[in-house]
Amino acid sequence: MKKIAIVHDWMITVGGAEKVLKQFMILYPSATVFCMINKLTPQEEKSLLLDDKTKNLSLLNRFPLIKKNYRFYIPIFYKQIERFDFSEFDVILSSSHSIAKNIKTTPNQLHICYCHTPIRYVWNMKKTYLQQLPLIVRGIAMRQISKIKKWDYEGAQKVSHFIANSHFIADRITQNYGRTSTVIHPPVNADFYQLPDNLVRTKKSFLVVSRLVHYKKIDLIIEAFNAMPDLELVVIGTGPQEYDLHERAGDNIQFLGFQPAAVVREYMQESTAVLMAAIEDFGITSLETQACGTPVIAFNYGGYKESVVNKVTGLLFQDQTTSSIIQAVRSFKENELIFDRKVIRAHAEKFSNERFQQELKQFVSEKTAQLG
Repeated sequence: MKKIAIVHDWMITVGGAEKVLKQFMILYPSATVFCMINKLTPQEEKSLLLDDKTKNLSLLNRFPLIKKNYRFYIPIFYKQIERFDFSEFDVILSSSHSIAKNIKTTPNQLHICYCHTPIRYVWNMKKTYLQQLPLIVRGIAMRQISKIKKWDYEGAQKVSHFIANSHFIADRITQNYGRTSTVIHPPVNADFYQLPDNLVRTKKSFLVVSRLVHYKKIDLIIEAFNAMPDLELVVIGTGPQEYDLHERAGDNIQFLGFQPAAVVREYMQESTAVLMAAIEDFGITSLETQACGTPVIAFNYGGYKESVVNKVTGLLFQDQTTSSIIQAVRSFKENELIFDRKVIRAHAEKFSNERFQQELKQFVSEKTAQLG
């Protein structure tokens, strides 16, 4: 029997990366979990099967107000991740959208990285992140990013095998790290996100379910619905942009803030369509929506090209602009009857938890067998 460790970047909220982590725990329940920061509630931990399994945390977990301000500590994260001791383990599985893949291992250990994305602010979204900083600190940030970029590249060369969550990310792993990867799409919990008993929708509004952060481009969706006052939009989620988006929104836009999963599911089931305007690595929310039989209106780029079938399970728009979103929503309304809830649901079922577990287990077993 091989001794297995699982390492995750940090746990602030339950997002797509944490849902993947849960599948790791189902497959390897005796594994030891390492994580930089864990600020989940006991209920959230229980939902991820992490009860009493995240004691291996960095010193940063003790910092005051770390949950709210963890982004400010990212420049020192990359030193702290190297402090974890994995010497007693044969196999390490990292779930990484940032630094978890950069752990220290030995040549005799197998390190498999499930990569959600190369570090966004270092590689493919550097300009976007820098633009959000005050001018006075951008020069310092650029120098720090250059150091982390070099460190991140070197760390990626030490990973035994990469798994990418999409072909989009597989391309980025090749471009940024010069490494090949195997694609295993993330899972959707099709047992929880289901068709409603009544297939007739009770809500006429459109829906956004997202963290309210800059790269999600919720501002473009808000501007689009400000220009379409005859249509209603509901926004579920919280984040740094919440106040600004409130201020910019018209009377036809309602903000519900954070909502539990059962409420999110109800809105997904009953809303006309769910809108997504970001460049996503894959986009589990799009499949959760489709598992409810609800079509998606999404940007035709990145992961959405792999999770949405255009004009079958949703509608893909071509430009990340307000006008393109308006055109897509109007086109959707004109052709709404072509979308079949059962067809949409059947597509989402192809990305089930069971499929993910089978593919991941087979990959890990094959690579572990090579250790002897």
